[in-house]
Amino acid sequence: MTFYFPLAVALVLIYLLFYYVVYPATISPLSKIPSGHPIAAFLPIWIWWKRRKGYETRSIFAAHQRHGPIVRLAPNEVSVASLDGLRKIYMGGFERTEWFLQFRNYDGTPNLLTMLNAKDHATRRRIVSHSYSKSYLLGSSDFQKLSHILLFERLLPVLDDAAVAGKGIDMYSLGRAAGAEFMTAYGLGSAFGLDLMRRSREDERRIYLENGKRKTMNLKGGERAAKALEEQLLQMCREAERYLKSNSSAPKDGKSLEDEKDGKARQIGSEDPGSTSTYPIIYAQLMNSIPTKEHVTNPQETILLAASELLDNTEAARVGIGITLTYAMHELSQQRALQSTLRKELTGAELPFTYPLQHQSLSTSILRKLDGLPLLDAVITETLRLHSIVPGPLRRLVPKGGTIIDGYFIPAGATISSASYCMHRYKDAYPEAGLWKPERWIRTADSPNEQLTTLDEAGEGLENGKAEHDPRRWFFAFGSGARVCVGNHFVLIVLKLLLAAIYMNYATTVIDDEGIEHVEDLIAVPVGDKLILGFSRVAMG
Repeated sequence: MTFYFPLAVALVLIYLLFYYVVYPATISPLSKIPSGHPIAAFLPIWIWWKRRKGYETRSIFAAHQRHGPIVRLAPNEVSVASLDGLRKIYMGGFERTEWFLQFRNYDGTPNLLTMLNAKDHATRRRIVSHSYSKSYLLGSSDFQKLSHILLFERLLPVLDDAAVAGKGIDMYSLGRAAGAEFMTAYGLGSAFGLDLMRRSREDERRIYLENGKRKTMNLKGGERAAKALEEQLLQMCREAERYLKSNSSAPKDGKSLEDEKDGKARQIGSEDPGSTSTYPIIYAQLMNSIPTKEHVTNPQETILLAASELLDNTEAARVGIGITLTYAMHELSQQRALQSTLRKELTGAELPFTYPLQHQSLSTSILRKLDGLPLLDAVITETLRLHSIVPGPLRRLVPKGGTIIDGYFIPAGATISSASYCMHRYKDAYPEAGLWKPERWIRTADSPNEQLTTLDEAGEGLENGKAEHDPRRWFFAFGSGARVCVGNHFVLIVLKLLLAAIYMNYATTVIDDEGIEHVEDLIAVPVGDKLILGFSRVAMG
């Protein structure tokens, strides 16, 4: 008996040594992949520590710099920074990991971000994707109306006050507020969305943004902040629901089709020019389609599903538009000559963005003209490249049968990912990748005036027919494949509206950019949580 006990212990230790060290380090198919750290082959502690300390993204990038396009981060986790990986992982439909479940709202109510099952995700995406398409947005009179309200009645008066008084404005704060307002106005109607930007709403803005920060960054009080945001959004949904039920002009099925002048774009919702609110486009579409497409029979469950989707959309817009606007304006504020060039492009297009508004309102033709301006597009695209909203890895699970990427076999069940931070610093696609150079998206050797658009109408990254080192193929700001960000066109058009309205009327300078460097976390917010800019009116010739 005394003899067998030490033998049993020895056998257990041998088994553990083999299972946790020998097999992953020397026998596993992943053992052939270079490790980001010597212990990464048999312990996940290296990448876990980097994530805990906030150094994940740069550590992964440094590992790729040392070892090439595929790196082992942990015994069962791999990072890929190549077109082959991008195509197979994201275009190939690899499923999301359970890591995404942390973004569910309302005690586990799912949304597009948290739906792991491809079929469920595709069903929900089909419900909202048309309303977020470029053609729909450009042709929507509701979007035109709410854009006019938010720009000329809320944002520009605040900037004009600052210009007259010679006071600085925190554009990180105002930019996040703008993103959230545009999304809730579009999704829930202009009368029922957030009201944060305009004069006298500073306290409401501060409270909302603080709640958002605590939730997103997992700070102390984050759970309480998340509940406050959930209740606020749910209340807006209830108000939109009452509007839909009381508005006789709203069709019973939530749809009203109107032919646009070009005969192509079609519009959903109320088009009554005398309406006190724009139509709650996304909310109405969700409430109309979830019961039939997702077979939900409980009205309260339907409202929670719609609210969870809209809350996720609002969080994404607040963060995405806020961060991108902040860094675009920070870069422009350091280059007065580029500001002038951009202003010439905007005024040359004869856009009606002068404040106070003296001419025509927004229209489909104006939005199309705005969308086609090459320098404006390049400023935004380059900002998204260098200052990625979500710079870190987008995790997926390798499916049954495994996969081969860049010559390495990766078995089923392994976690695999690509990171925009790494993709956007591929030196052959982006020479001087650490510099902000909008011109890289405008001029090529063969076509000096070509605009290098990064997204097609469906929101996919342009790939077919492009050279291996074409910058468009490596652009990963919105993800890729079937799970590419459904609101990417919305984000781009709103950013173009904001930058056009601002730089047609004002020149900007940096007053305080201390802490403008990014926090290394899931969301690349500025360390200093601010960007104070000065505004001065420009003469319109």
